[in-house]
Order: sequence, then C-alpha cells, then structure tokens
Amino acid sequence: MANTYRKRKTGVPINKKQIAVIKLACNSLQIDDATYRDMLQDRYGVTSCTKLSYDQAGEFIRELEGKGFAVQPKKNTAPAPRRPRPSIPRNKGTVIALASQDERDKINAVAELIQWREANGLALFLEKRMGIKEGTVRTSAEAYLAIEGLKKMFQNGMKKQHGPAWWRMVFTDPRIVEYIRQHCPDQWR
Repeated sequence: MANTYRKRKTGVPINKKQIAVIKLACNSLQIDDATYRDMLQDRYGVTSCTKLSYDQAGEFIRELEGKGFAVQPKKNTAPAPRRPRPSIPRNKGTVIALASQDERDKINAVAELIQWREANGLALFLEKRMGIKEGTVRTSAEAYLAIEGLKKMFQNGMKKQHGPAWWRMVFTDPRIVEYIRQHCPDQWR
C-alpha cells in the first residue's frame, strides 16, 4: 500500500483516499486528536491533513506505517445471497406444475387480511418483493412463494399492531379467527 503513495505529484492536493488512510491510521494507532494535530504542525506547519499536498500526505502515511500501522486489504465481501426466484425451466421434458385453484384461493384469502396502501398492492408485492413477473402467479412454485410471503407480511403486521401475543387475542373477524386456527404456532396454542 505504501508504494501507491510514492509517486511524485508536486503541487497536487491530498485526495480523499489519503485522508481516509490517515484517519484510519490515527485511530488504529490510538493517536489522539491533539497529538495528531501537533504531529502535522511540527512536520508541515498545518493542523489538518486536508491542508497537506499529495506528496506530504504520502510521506505522513509512510511515517504512520513506520509506527506500526498496516493497511489491511479489504475482505472479499460477496453480496448477500438473493432469494431464489422461481424460474421456468427451458429443458425439454421438464414438467411445470401450474398453480392450482386452491393455491390461488389461498393467496387471495391471505391478501384480503392485509390492509394495502395501494389499490394494486398485491400485484406490486408479488412483483417487487417476490420477483413474480407482472404480479401474476402462474406456477405452483410462485404460488408457494406468494403464500409464504403474504403469511409473513400479515403476521408481521399483526405483531406490530397488537404485539407478539396477538395469536391469543380474540378477534371478531372470522377470517382472522380462521387464519389463527390454521396457522397458530405451537408455542401459542
């Protein structure tokens, strides 16, 4: 890392990367603000690293490296794995199970329990959150994703509105009563 700062750039101001490295070095070496500013004043006649030139910043970073600072290479952080989306296989001979009427009815039943902000809230949810094209459930795999996503959305809304023990509450809406009867976890029975 020190080699990147050895290029001669006379008259060029410090860059953001150098400022970040200096701040990181001071933190890792536990150099307090007063000591840091004294070091800059003694060596370069300034009290802030932003007033240094590119060459001066490189020199200062090398000095901090001499005191024990070592730049750690960035860990290779892969993005979080995405939720698998149902896809239509293109291989010949592959059987695709279409969504049954029961699955469609279940989607509509759970969706009716949710208070949507938009008139087309269900379609937007299916498209944006579940990755189902055009918000229309076609396959059994898409139906499964939609049902489970809607159940979780409904349960989170109830938990937010009534608390975690909402399962034990008495509701007058027969749809909610039926939902609790079918899906209540063992811990709340």
